[in-house]
Amino acid sequence: MTLLQYEVFKTIVDTGSFTKAGDALGLTQSAVSHAIRGLETELNLTLLNRGRTGVTLTSEGERIIDYVREILNLTERMKQEAGKLNGLEVGTLSIGTFPSASANLLPGIIEKFQSEFPAINIKFHEGGYDEIKKMILSGKIEIGFLPSSDAENVDFIPLFDDHLRVILPENHRLKNKKKLSIHEIASEPFIMPKAGCDELIKGLFKKNKVQPNIYCEIADNQTIIAMVQKNLGISIVPEMVIRGGHNEHTIAQLKEECYRTVGLALASRQQASPAVRAFIELTTTLANDLFTK
Repeated sequence: MTLLQYEVFKTIVDTGSFTKAGDALGLTQSAVSHAIRGLETELNLTLLNRGRTGVTLTSEGERIIDYVREILNLTERMKQEAGKLNGLEVGTLSIGTFPSASANLLPGIIEKFQSEFPAINIKFHEGGYDEIKKMILSGKIEIGFLPSSDAENVDFIPLFDDHLRVILPENHRLKNKKKLSIHEIASEPFIMPKAGCDELIKGLFKKNKVQPNIYCEIADNQTIIAMVQKNLGISIVPEMVIRGGHNEHTIAQLKEECYRTVGLALASRQQASPAVRAFIELTTTLANDLFTK
């Protein structure tokens, strides 16, 4: 068995396609098929179901893929450690991130990281909280951004508290109030975030025994902001979404303090690769500088 066979198997599972796996690895479909046939022959197992709708893992494949990911992750860590011993920072770093972190936090971190470690190849995976955690636990990614409330069964490194803020149209009757109670805004047409902080926001209303007047539910943060600017309603969003922006809306604090603690999550900090350790150090420093000002 070879590392190439393992890499081909993992990539097929991640992409769901022999063709996409070949494109990602720079291999012909024939070479991909040959690698999988060789691996299945050596293991004497059928690892993949091939069908018209795509490729899925067999029950045997589901048990083998975790070992394959572990072998490849250990190999990557060894390469990075060898590079470090030779005075070089090399390898691949796979990161998971949710949309608001992708837009408002990650670009500055990646710019700085790539300037310091240009030989490290970075791969990104964006998704919801549950998806990111599953990718961490399965070994598909090495590290990801998560709120502490969704970081069970993983190592968690807190970065900052991301407070919820009320956003209102510029001409709103409550625009001059720096702090607003959840009770004051309950009757206003409310644009409910559909992903990310929706449970936190709904929990805030429930805790205060208030029923929001939901006008609509929107997943994209920039769409929420645009709708508020057009006087279609008000909303509550994390400070990270609006921090540093120059949008035409009013921002107010909540009298009922509410926030999510955003941090980095990984399967094991003790077993982290050199690239992951460098990313943790840099991200912690930059997040501290940004969110303590």
